[in-house]
Amino acid sequence: MSQITLPKFDLEELANEMIALLDEWDNLWVGLIKIHKLLLEGKPVSPDRIAASLHLTQKEVADLIEGAELDEDGNVVGFGLSIVLTRHSYQIDGRQFYVWCAFDGIMFPLLHKSTVVIESSDPISGEKIKLTSTPEGVRNVSPGTTVVSWVPGINSPENIRSKFCDLTQFFTSEATACEYVAKHPGLVIVPIEQVFQVGQRMWNREPYKSIIADL
Repeated sequence: MSQITLPKFDLEELANEMIALLDEWDNLWVGLIKIHKLLLEGKPVSPDRIAASLHLTQKEVADLIEGAELDEDGNVVGFGLSIVLTRHSYQIDGRQFYVWCAFDGIMFPLLHKSTVVIESSDPISGEKIKLTSTPEGVRNVSPGTTVVSWVPGINSPENIRSKFCDLTQFFTSEATACEYVAKHPGLVIVPIEQVFQVGQRMWNREPYKSIIADL
């Protein structure tokens, strides 16, 4: 069997890229956190509801939800957190939601202040993956060899779902992750615990820490 060569990454660098993304577009991410509170009711969220809840103009709402997933009536049904089926199941407080990517599943419990059960599948092998994600970390990962693909160098939220989320997946092993990376050059493979550390460094800072605490 040939030896697997993993693409190298610097955890501090990955975290700093995401922190810079939050800090440069802070209005977007503060809005996302508040829209999540509405989405967690389990129903599409209208622009009017967002405007009233976030005290925004219609133009500000339109700008905020530009990258969101909308239904045919223009209501938000997904913004990282989704009520629409994706590869990644996100079960919170006994209710069924979905998320756009592996990173969302691991770090959104920090925003939602809840323990969440994540179920996904390896895009190469099709094998099932299950884990529990909490505001304190990730546990009960099955299989225990699960890793995550990551897109370094993201410096703008524009088209973030296609540029980052769609490529940030769970894998049952480094072997299948490497096979995926071979098809998508430039990605790196990150252990789940370190993916959580990136999320923790992003959100455990002001103003986000206080905003999350107040929700």
